[in-house]
Amino acid sequence: MTSSSLATLAVLALTAAISPFSLIVFSLVLATDRGPRNGIAFICGWIVTVIGIGAVMIALGGAVDAPTSRAPRKWFLALELALGTVLVILWIRRRFRPPLLPQKVEKPDKPQPAWQRKIATMGYLGAFVLGGATQTWPVMIAAGAEIARLDIPVAEAMSWMILFAIATTAGIVVLEILAIRSPGTAASRLDRIRTYVDEHRASVINWAYLLGGLFLVYRGAIGLF
Repeated sequence: MTSSSLATLAVLALTAAISPFSLIVFSLVLATDRGPRNGIAFICGWIVTVIGIGAVMIALGGAVDAPTSRAPRKWFLALELALGTVLVILWIRRRFRPPLLPQKVEKPDKPQPAWQRKIATMGYLGAFVLGGATQTWPVMIAAGAEIARLDIPVAEAMSWMILFAIATTAGIVVLEILAIRSPGTAASRLDRIRTYVDEHRASVINWAYLLGGLFLVYRGAIGLF
């Protein structure tokens, strides 16, 4: 594992860990009747899914390209470049889209979305599946590509992918620990966190898309050209 690859994985793990959507969904999971236990199931589903993405990328790399030298696999670099471009395009669309016109007429409060109602009544299996579905997919695929392009044994590659998967849960693990240590104040704390994330969600997503996208474009371009 090179220092360049470690830096790439660190940036990608941070981008995934601070994903506002994931934090909001996880806070809703913790607000259920079996909150902390559902939270553990959510985290397990998250980790298993990230490891699965990495396993697919590693298997795909072994099947498509079996290099005879230690040179980076070019198609993985091309994939990183493509994923980085996607993130930059998402940032451009979010940053430069026309602002919403101010509403002069107050609208009645909307009912709670169906997906939020389902989260409120879900069990362990539902939380596990939700943890797998709540992923920043371009980031996870890019991490799998970064590890798969290295000429290292499969066991070592999977070990790095497991460490990466655990690192990406840093944000939701903090919320889980707070909910376990102080269950009596968990609801009010989660409301404050959810309000804060809602207010700063657009800014955080924009910065995550921009920095993660530019980093992937740089990594892919330098390797290819």
